[in-house]
Amino acid sequence: MAKNLGAAILGLLGSERVELRAAAATVLAAVGKGDKTVAAALFARLADSDAAVRRIALEGLADSDAAELAPRLVPLLRGEDASLAERALELLTEHAAEAEATLRKELGAGPVAARRAMAQLLLRRGTRPALEAVLDQLADDELGEQVLQLLRAELDHAPAGKLADLVEKAAIAGVAEATKALARAAAGPRGKPRPAAGKGKRSGKPAAGAGRSNGAAGPPPDPGAAREVAQLGALLRLIGYLARPGTQALLLDHTGADRPRPIRLAAIAGLRRLVAHGDARGSEKATEKGTEKASEKRTEKVAEKVTEKVTEKVTEKVTEKVIEAMIDLADVDDPAVAQAAVDTLRGARIPEALAKRFAGLARSANPAAQKLAMERLPAGGGASAIKALVEALGGDDPTARDAAGRGLAKAPEAALPVTRALLAASDEQIVRRYAGVLRSHRGHVPAPAIDELVDRARDDLERHARGKATADEIVVARVLAELIADLAPARHVELLFERARRLRKAGKSVEAFGSLKPLLRSRADIDGAIDDEQRFLLAVLALEAVGDSLIRTARTDDPVFEQFARLAGKGFPVARRLAREQEVSDEAIYALGFRLLESAASGHQDLGAELLQGIIDERPRSKLAKAAHNKLKLTGHLDED
Repeated sequence: MAKNLGAAILGLLGSERVELRAAAATVLAAVGKGDKTVAAALFARLADSDAAVRRIALEGLADSDAAELAPRLVPLLRGEDASLAERALELLTEHAAEAEATLRKELGAGPVAARRAMAQLLLRRGTRPALEAVLDQLADDELGEQVLQLLRAELDHAPAGKLADLVEKAAIAGVAEATKALARAAAGPRGKPRPAAGKGKRSGKPAAGAGRSNGAAGPPPDPGAAREVAQLGALLRLIGYLARPGTQALLLDHTGADRPRPIRLAAIAGLRRLVAHGDARGSEKATEKGTEKASEKRTEKVAEKVTEKVTEKVTEKVTEKVIEAMIDLADVDDPAVAQAAVDTLRGARIPEALAKRFAGLARSANPAAQKLAMERLPAGGGASAIKALVEALGGDDPTARDAAGRGLAKAPEAALPVTRALLAASDEQIVRRYAGVLRSHRGHVPAPAIDELVDRARDDLERHARGKATADEIVVARVLAELIADLAPARHVELLFERARRLRKAGKSVEAFGSLKPLLRSRADIDGAIDDEQRFLLAVLALEAVGDSLIRTARTDDPVFEQFARLAGKGFPVARRLAREQEVSDEAIYALGFRLLESAASGHQDLGAELLQGIIDERPRSKLAKAAHNKLKLTGHLDED
């Protein structure tokens, strides 16, 4: 009876009615654990047309611990039932060892999502065969990049060294195989190698000549080589991701001009990470060693010196060969390769030993390399680098000028050479370029540079005064004066007052005041550079220029009044000093006092009253004294007692 009942339930699994199949699967899952016949029947229901039946069958098999369950779960990953696939993936995660062979076999075909899940399971297995199966998918158009990302993620989270060692060995072996396959694919019909464009001598580091190509580098013409190129490129990128110094020579070898462009780009990408990690690793080791030695010496100063020296040595050993190769590649004719090399150099430290070689890129035919060199040169190129940048800033190439300007703006030591280049230039636009660089160093321009600028400005003023300056020279002189005003306001003010005194001495008070008039409404820094004596001279020249017409022409908010009021507010003896100025008439002093009394500004009326009272005291019987007396009386400033 039991046998007949079991057979009847098994038979219901083939019923057309879904509810009967579901009921039969439920019963068998509950009572048929360990029975091979039941397991086989449930395996068959994994392909049932109904999702509920499939799920019951899968759960029944999972509970029964069927020995052959894991391999049969793999096809479920490719099914259209997302829920069933998700559950199958959960079960496979627990039983990946039993399914490894099937996973390796099924990895090469099917939907990308399912293959990605299989690849992830194999990576977690961590065995050499599983890893090699995953690496074989790197050339796949759909899955390759995803596999590379999975590998990187596993490397980031795996225990240090364990998976990385396995990946390194497998990847290096894969590179050797892919290189041979690529060579075979690149051979002609009779097995003779096709001539490679730009082929040169290969070594651990590409020389400048060997690194150059005619720009035609790319995959071999045989379509069959496309997979090998993709596989090799992905493996090189993966090796670079490991950032192990031992793989440096391998990566450098694949940057040679006889390699297809994608391979060269992949190798450079790998080297870029190697450089970045080399810098970081160097700093880390330096910190450890520096701390050790510092603790022995027990001095903070020694610790800093030791750390600095060790950092430099470790970093240079890790990156110097790579940097040297990148400098050569940055100047090749292939634009893609050159740009990749430039991108690598952009974030790298340039060792001192290679500074001169790197500086040579400033004359490169590659604009990107030239631009990078000019931006980075001041950091280690020395005087020759500064000279090259100064020349480029004064040149005709817009790209070079732009890069040189940024590079010089980052180098305080460039201030004096730039100053001398500016003084030697006669073109307004070139002078403005140099002036822009000097403004970027405002506050740090050395005194000798300021002195040379001021001397030149003084000569320009003299030439202009004698009428010997051309129109172009006058424009350049104006640019120079503006620059001095920005860099050294006090020297700018001093220059203007020197000229004003000479003009006044020559009897040209109006011209003297005209040369200083811009200071009446100048910037705060320039105004602050004017001392009391200079401010008094400025105000006196204004009086000399206007005279007693001040009463009729000047407004009460005229900035000349403000100059006198500020001096008086600081305790400067304005009235007494004006009385001693022979060039200032009593009428002008009266006019000034009269206007100040009518001003509503703070301090103006007190100074005006003082000036008029001075006229009364000095010349009590004059008409001006009588007029001053009346004005003071009307304004309430006269003491009747």
